[in-house]
Amino acid sequence: MGLLKILIISLATLLVVLTTTLSVTWLILGYDHIPNKVATAKSLQNSSFDFIIVGAGTAGCVLANRLSAVANYSVLLIEAGNIFGAASIVPLLSTALQLTKFDWAFRTTPQKYSSRGLFQQQQFIPRGRGLGGSGQINYMLHFTGVKEDYDRWERLGAHDWSYERMKPYLDRFEGNLADKTNENNNNCHSEQQREEHFKSNPYPAFLTNISNRSVPKLCFRAAPAGQYSSQPPKLHVKTIDPKTNNLTSAFLRARSELGLEHNFNAAKYTIRDGIRWSTYHEYLRPAFDRTNLRILPDTVVQKIIFDNHRTAIAVSILNPNDGSSIEIRATKEIILSAGAIQSPQLLKLSGIGPTLELQRHGIPVIHYSPNVGQNYFDHLNLPLFVSINQTASVTVDKILNVGNIWNYLSKGSGVLSSTAVAGIGSPRGAKYGIILFGMGSVDEHALRHVSNMHQDAFRAHFPLYYNSSQEGFLFLSTCHQPKSRGAVYLRDRYADSHPFINPNYLKDKFDIECMGAAIRLAARTIETSPFRRLNATLHWPKVTACANFGPTEEDFRTNRPDDRYLECILRTSALTGHHPGGTAAIGLHSEAVVGNDLKVRGVKNLRVADASVFPAPVSGTPNSVVVAVAEKAADVILSEYSNR
Repeated sequence: MGLLKILIISLATLLVVLTTTLSVTWLILGYDHIPNKVATAKSLQNSSFDFIIVGAGTAGCVLANRLSAVANYSVLLIEAGNIFGAASIVPLLSTALQLTKFDWAFRTTPQKYSSRGLFQQQQFIPRGRGLGGSGQINYMLHFTGVKEDYDRWERLGAHDWSYERMKPYLDRFEGNLADKTNENNNNCHSEQQREEHFKSNPYPAFLTNISNRSVPKLCFRAAPAGQYSSQPPKLHVKTIDPKTNNLTSAFLRARSELGLEHNFNAAKYTIRDGIRWSTYHEYLRPAFDRTNLRILPDTVVQKIIFDNHRTAIAVSILNPNDGSSIEIRATKEIILSAGAIQSPQLLKLSGIGPTLELQRHGIPVIHYSPNVGQNYFDHLNLPLFVSINQTASVTVDKILNVGNIWNYLSKGSGVLSSTAVAGIGSPRGAKYGIILFGMGSVDEHALRHVSNMHQDAFRAHFPLYYNSSQEGFLFLSTCHQPKSRGAVYLRDRYADSHPFINPNYLKDKFDIECMGAAIRLAARTIETSPFRRLNATLHWPKVTACANFGPTEEDFRTNRPDDRYLECILRTSALTGHHPGGTAAIGLHSEAVVGNDLKVRGVKNLRVADASVFPAPVSGTPNSVVVAVAEKAADVILSEYSNR
């Protein structure tokens, strides 16, 4: 019994040490020290800055870095949230922060033409609330659009944003593909002495200031916060290796059978050494020690203040102590980078928008701009589950495996180090495509929680939801260029109220036909020999409301369901791709919200730089395009003021 007791005590001690180590590691990873953070909003009363940036999301972080790089410009970055914490840096936990304090958690209005399998026919629209914005909770997919996207922008009036004008900014990304220096390096610590590791490890920022013995040997490397570098900021883009990912390999090989006119590519992520690498990490953190940049978190801008000449001169924020207004002045410009929902909301709250809507809420009209909040677009995805009989995907059991968790924390690799998206494809020149999401099993409670789906609709699309070790993947079918357009409307005159968001998903019948073509592409892909070797089986959803149209036994045998069935499941279960844009679009005509220089028409010293200025969608995930837009906006601003 003595030996058994010693063994039990030893195992218990080991478990406590392991649990404590993981917990400490988790807390450490979620910490960041920001030297130039403003302690209290009240301290800025009567202060002035050259530039005030509203929103520290993907675009705001880029602009804060680029503008503050000029030492004699003072910059204030205002953000409604704060640091996201450890969960945001783990790629596979992308959805974990949705519907938390780090998410604005917007909901659409009940949809008339779609979302019939969702509670109240409402879609959830997650938007990041904190430093890094939605770039801290998205799936990190890297895509820079296609030439036709920017040529379309040019036709819609964005003449300075054609492919030729955008190409220099897009090309900057291509030189940074496959950050392979430490990729899949299981012996990274053997290459560094202990001191070198602590000097080079930036995550979190204070690792260099604490005892070496008190921190696990994390293998995440990057440039420390606050250090200046001769190298300009850049995205770190990792491409999934088909040699190590069987689903990516099958996807790429399927192209040869479908025809060379298909563009099937391995997924690319903005991930560095297993860590989410957003513009917060690459642009904002290196600027933490700049004395000419101040960062004001946990603060919602109430409105923009104009003088009698319709010149933007200040922003109004609330004093959290007594609710009084605090005005902070801008001597050069105010730049809105609050995103496609809140940038138009703030414009309207400030008196720029449709006259009747502003008057309805008692807001004095500064400038009549009828298209503020209009032209809202978004991508929809229809999930189709495919089961396989080989070990090739991410499963719930693998995520919860202690060995995989330790492997990630110690080496930055394994199932937790990506978001499980394996490939993206479409016919060349087509307006639709598919995404291979390599998740074999799902947590019903978690996924239903963030998708708002009814139980019967969810289980129709995920028929093997109960098997936590199920191997398989999802094909997400999408229309890259939907024609349906919606709008963002004020709920009231308060900035912390969620506006009404009506995307009008699937209002235009073209979107049904476009997504239907994507679904049929997914079905054809399943029938290729690379997927047959995986014994891939597509499970057509048995949606009760669509039972009159399918799926029939023949549908399961031939993978060629009726068009009416496809339309029904699309209107029932298609989910937002989280890509809103267009609500303050660039244009040449007098009623366009912003001009080609991103200046808001009808007023002075006010610009918008985020996805709201897109005249039309990009044919895929837009985050990297937002980075390029912000980079170009920074060049436009710096050039303008350097010539004065």
